[in-house]
Amino acid sequence: MDQETLREFESRCTQEEPPACQSFCPLHVEARTLAGQVAAGKVNEARKTLERHMPIPPLGGWLCEGPCKEHCLRKDLDQALDLPLLERFCLRAGRTLPPLALPATPHRAALVGSGLSSLAAAWELTRKGHRICLFHPGPPGASLRALPPELLPPEATDEALKQLAALKLSFEEIPKVSPLWLERLCLDFQAVFVGLDDPALSAESLGLRPEDLLLNDITRESPRKNLFLALPQPPSKRPFIEALSAGKKAAASVDRVLNGVAPGTAREKEAAGPTRLRAFPETERPKPPSRPADPLRPSPEEAGEEARRCLNCNCLECLKKCVYLRHYRAYPKKYAREIYNNISTVFGIRKANSMINSCAECGLCREICPSGADMGSFCAQARLEMVADRHMPVSAHEFALEDMLFSNSPEISFLRFQPGLEKIRWLFFPGCQLPASMPEAAGAVYAHLCSGLDGGVGLFFSCCGAPARWSGRPALTGRVAAGIREAWEKAGRPRMILACASCRLFFRAELPEIETVTLWSILKDLPCPSEKAEPERLALHDPCASRHDRATLESVRAILNRLGQATEEPPLSGRLTRCCGYGGLADQANPALGLLYARQRAEDTGQPLLAYCIMCRDRLRAAGLPGLHLLDLLFPASTFEAALERPSPGLSERREKRLLFRRGLLRKLWGESPPKEENMPEPPLEIAEELLPRLEDSRILRSDLAAVIRHAALHGPLFAQPEKGIFLAALRPRQVTFWVEYEERPDGSYFIRNAWRHRMLVPGVPGEGAESPATLEGFAAEGGRV
Repeated sequence: MDQETLREFESRCTQEEPPACQSFCPLHVEARTLAGQVAAGKVNEARKTLERHMPIPPLGGWLCEGPCKEHCLRKDLDQALDLPLLERFCLRAGRTLPPLALPATPHRAALVGSGLSSLAAAWELTRKGHRICLFHPGPPGASLRALPPELLPPEATDEALKQLAALKLSFEEIPKVSPLWLERLCLDFQAVFVGLDDPALSAESLGLRPEDLLLNDITRESPRKNLFLALPQPPSKRPFIEALSAGKKAAASVDRVLNGVAPGTAREKEAAGPTRLRAFPETERPKPPSRPADPLRPSPEEAGEEARRCLNCNCLECLKKCVYLRHYRAYPKKYAREIYNNISTVFGIRKANSMINSCAECGLCREICPSGADMGSFCAQARLEMVADRHMPVSAHEFALEDMLFSNSPEISFLRFQPGLEKIRWLFFPGCQLPASMPEAAGAVYAHLCSGLDGGVGLFFSCCGAPARWSGRPALTGRVAAGIREAWEKAGRPRMILACASCRLFFRAELPEIETVTLWSILKDLPCPSEKAEPERLALHDPCASRHDRATLESVRAILNRLGQATEEPPLSGRLTRCCGYGGLADQANPALGLLYARQRAEDTGQPLLAYCIMCRDRLRAAGLPGLHLLDLLFPASTFEAALERPSPGLSERREKRLLFRRGLLRKLWGESPPKEENMPEPPLEIAEELLPRLEDSRILRSDLAAVIRHAALHGPLFAQPEKGIFLAALRPRQVTFWVEYEERPDGSYFIRNAWRHRMLVPGVPGEGAESPATLEGFAAEGGRV
């Protein structure tokens, strides 16, 4: 991943762009920050925020006309936030500290005039350590003292001049100005600024021609070399804030000239104007703002009340709706930098691996973001590169990849034509998870398709390869896809019927030459196998993999309408549906966060669920939400109440159900019996009830326990307490070592007391097939490491 890719992604996330109040402010005062600090009672911090952007705060805070009010989103609710009121409060209530300056430099510049622009330029340049001389006609600040005291108290002007003197600004009164005097000034100093907002000065008196007044709005640079100007503004143009802005911009140009840099260097963000931030403010019920008794001198309570009216304009819509982004407490632009740094790490710990692997790649952020920022694709690209560079350990995804290989092994996978036919037009692909959870329903669906479709229907039971793609292993993904393609071509290139939304996405990405259709698009046109609707209203959950599959979304709703089933759409549905946590193998890499995905979706619905993705149904059921799969309505195998409460199968049960699905259909439809090696009985095991959740969390299967016991029965356990009948055995059948503590009973059964696993190599622990091609070919060859 290069810098250009990072910058392109960062440009899509606008959270760090300023809110409209700040972007339209000529001085870019952080109004949102200032209001938040006042609301929290942090007046000193609020004053620092003001001083960070506003030149000579004692003057600017009193004279600011508040251009931000025209663009405040609060005005659409009741009335814009009164930021000038908060600024005046900060000046009165905040702690006044002496202004600080950088170490002195040898550079000299001249400023002409005692108006706001000249004083603002003096403030900025003296704080940078430059030697500045202010030439002024008449007493310093004379034009400001002429303002009404209710607009600018005299003590504010005194305080401003006192602070400028503390910054070692030299004042020099000039009795008269002339064109010759200005020319001499330009020769004596490295740069000169003239503030024509001082009524005592005019362009004519200084010999400035009309063409000399054609300024660059940002640099304030005149066609004359190293001469910078501020022009007078009419009252309708907010003369005070514009004069402060002109002086601040000119000071930035003079500073660049003094340091040998072009005045226009790096000035892209100084112009006032629209922001790229798409703000979604935290709105509240409109209420008329209460006005302070003295708007010029608000009390702390009045200022706090006004500050709390700020809507705190941010984007952050993705954080509000995405469990992943909210969990890590940052927005996409910040994540992108962390991920880029993680990839770029040469030595040391890569701390963002877990974060990269925890994204479900569901695409919700892309749908919500006004600019289409997609954390899923960014994380997927990062994972792909890290796997290729052998910087992403396989451990996060190892179990899912082994499960995929198991589903694609000859022990599970098979393809058969409809009994009695030698050619087929259709090929039903139920995926690996539907038969692992509802094998009877998957078999009933196949029978229904055979009876309802012309041209013959085949059955292809396998895993599509989505885990390989999600884990960032393109070679393994390609091998799985090649196997599917070869089987499809041997079957005569039939049209494939997919029951799984994730399979649908995989086929579109990796096997675009195969024509596919979803099971639901087929079922909506076939006779309905069940005419019974349940009386209870169900919350319809769309899987994230179908968010852009309009045909599937419409077909499911058409089926429900035919059934007459009452459903309700959760707050986020269709294109904006939330993920259950299965996508991207997020729950494999980060089980705790995976559970949060499911719980959030369960909270969204708040009532019994109806899903048409089996993993969505099972994961939300495991999170505590009762729910059905659509096939429970179409092919009911139990009562409605029992189906709602049916527990989500565990990992061992899923594998066992796949075996039962394969063996049952082969025997029933094609009269085939499993090979003798498949009928080898496992040692009878009884597992302590309290141990079952831990086995599930640790990804330890019954078959793993049986393998350890079987090996110990042949070769003996590693440790034994014969007097108690307790034994401890271990086996490393692949890149994981399993330990089992068990009791051997007189009837030949085994009671499992405890079990755990780890990835360490322990001397003396036997291994069977630790270098098995079935695992290492798919993992180590693509960057996996032990």
